[in-house]
Amino acid sequence: MMKISKLLCKSFALLSLLLIACSNTDDIQQKVTEIDASQLKVRDPFIFYDADTDYYYLHVNGTLKVKSYKSKDLLTWQENGYSFLPSAGFWGKEDFWAPDFYKYEDKYYLFITLSAPGVKRGTSVLVSDRVTGTFQPLVNNAVTPQEWTCLDGSLYVDSEGTPWIFYCREWVEVGDGEIYVQQLKDDLTMTEGEPHLLFKASEAPWVGPVTLGENTGNVTDAPTVYRLESGALLMLWSSFTKDGKYCIGQALSESGNVQGPWVQMPEPLNNDDGGHAMLFKDKNGNLKISYHSPNTTGLERLTIKDVVIENNKVRIIE
Repeated sequence: MMKISKLLCKSFALLSLLLIACSNTDDIQQKVTEIDASQLKVRDPFIFYDADTDYYYLHVNGTLKVKSYKSKDLLTWQENGYSFLPSAGFWGKEDFWAPDFYKYEDKYYLFITLSAPGVKRGTSVLVSDRVTGTFQPLVNNAVTPQEWTCLDGSLYVDSEGTPWIFYCREWVEVGDGEIYVQQLKDDLTMTEGEPHLLFKASEAPWVGPVTLGENTGNVTDAPTVYRLESGALLMLWSSFTKDGKYCIGQALSESGNVQGPWVQMPEPLNNDDGGHAMLFKDKNGNLKISYHSPNTTGLERLTIKDVVIENNKVRIIE
């Protein structure tokens, strides 16, 4: 009986040590996965606030998959696993750029730029029933024109509930990068009608050329569109200045029509070598801008700033 009692005591002590060790391990893992926003190395950050879970969500390129983060306060972020793991039969094999996150018709969507050997770059749509994922391809192909090299497709739903996709035709294909809009079917599975050219990069007076290998041209990146209280549409998009800095441009459709005409603001929004921006409201209703800066690969960080709308354009509050 004495031996059994001693054995039970030893077993209880060992179990207690294991529980303490597991608890300490959980604490360590929690600390490891908490990242200060200023140290979060991501590109093309698109932030989505979900009131049901009271979390901000961010999906990023996770090296041929999509990685997600979540935050309660925008100041500290936690790794949230992989939100999209492509199957062997998925068409997209390369890039995995700019996963823009939307809620539409009670489902959650990622608009993501992909390519594959022998297949031109384009924007594909992923879908999930849950805000946390995981996501699956809505259709197994790009929704942008497959005969073009396209990128950075974003969703805009107009005041009548019609969905549209804004996207870029890449400068390496056309020289002077272009931005288009095209109507989507209500289920987002494909486009309807023809692409409508909105403008070329060179129409913004601040844009300068870039050179990549033997190609020289003007970049268009990351068109995102917002309806202002005035009814006008404001587009943020990105390119390079004449002195080579990556930055955010603004264009206005004063009529509120997605097809424009779109008028370029004469100066870029920022000068910190950052871009690929989007606007969002925090849980308190404050308007903010999110983008990455600087644009140097390996040095880029999540950048979030307060903004206001004045005279139908964005002003960053420094």
